[in-house]
Amino acid sequence: MPKKNSTPQQLMELKPIGILESCFQEKFGTPRQPGLVPGAQSKLRILPQYAPAHSLDGLSGFSHVWLLCWFHMSTSKTFLPKIHPPRLKGRKVGVFASRSPHRPNPIGLSLARLERVEGDTVYLSGADLINGTPILDIKPYLPDYDAAAGARAGWAEQNAFPELEVEFSPQGRADVERVESAGYAGFGRLVADTLRHDPRNSRDKAQMKEGFDMGFFLASHDVHFSVKGSVATVLRVESGAKFEKKFRREKS
Repeated sequence: MPKKNSTPQQLMELKPIGILESCFQEKFGTPRQPGLVPGAQSKLRILPQYAPAHSLDGLSGFSHVWLLCWFHMSTSKTFLPKIHPPRLKGRKVGVFASRSPHRPNPIGLSLARLERVEGDTVYLSGADLINGTPILDIKPYLPDYDAAAGARAGWAEQNAFPELEVEFSPQGRADVERVESAGYAGFGRLVADTLRHDPRNSRDKAQMKEGFDMGFFLASHDVHFSVKGSVATVLRVESGAKFEKKFRREKS
């Protein structure tokens, strides 16, 4: 909150209302926009000082919510007025004409489906946020006002991400079935939807190399895949792995 008698140029204090628990454990593999992976489950437990029994009253009547968040994993150290959106393959646009997390104030906005509210916890799906993301606020989505008729999408309209076809190797299929039989319903669809929207960075030569073995974490499952042409193949799923930030190296 702004201090008494503060000016707009002075620092402001922001406090999270809770920390999001998400199936996405790292930036690589996290969808670039909300709604691309509808089966992505997350939950937000409201901190007790915000009286969730009262502050969440009435929220369950809405189907979707806006999540105002803090990009806690942003690596920006200096302000850059222009950035490289992944879909533009090297071309720059102004940071305020993008949704890049590399901003003067790393504040993000994500639209999520509200599955249910139980006690102090909000259950969500479809958000494009990493596990551990601080949530600054929740606001209900109002379709009569939040959906703008005739809206234009600027440079994004002509630069849609191409979708990949997703296949499973015999080992990959067996691993997915094992995870689902252990209680993770819809895991295969979650993997396929994540890969369909191509998590690779088109400016990273290693990631774009055909057949390169890459991995991303969904909960405690390390999903390995490779891409050849327009086909992504799930190679295997290593379960029970502890997430550690790692470089994407080709397996020997």
